Amino acid sequence: MRRGILLACALFALEAAAQSGYYERLQYRSDDPFVFCTEGQGWKKAPMQCWIPLPPYTGNYTMMAYCAPPTYPYGKQWTQDDWNSLRQYLTVCPQAQTSGAWKGNGQPASTPVDH
Repeated sequence: MRRGILLACALFALEAAAQSGYYERLQYRSDDPFVFCTEGQGWKKAPMQCWIPLPPYTGNYTMMAYCAPPTYPYGKQWTQDDWNSLRQYLTVCPQAQTSGAWKGNGQPASTPVDH
């Protein structure tokens, strides 16, 4: 009996956690996951960012040719922001259940403020 109640509580907790979604405060793009997952750090903050997201913006990315990949010694070195933003991208953006086109007015990175 006790085991059944514990199992039911555990299943309820797992279902509630799955429905609540995933959230992590983003250090980049004013905590805007749509802009961060589609544009990365942003060219204004990091004009030579070492990675950019690839569609459908759920974890795929490419390293920029002008940066020294982690296993290649030449090119611009990765900054702490490059590493931190990539970690956040790989953690947050795959959690998106669906990706869609921007539906707001203006450009996503400048609505409601430039970020």
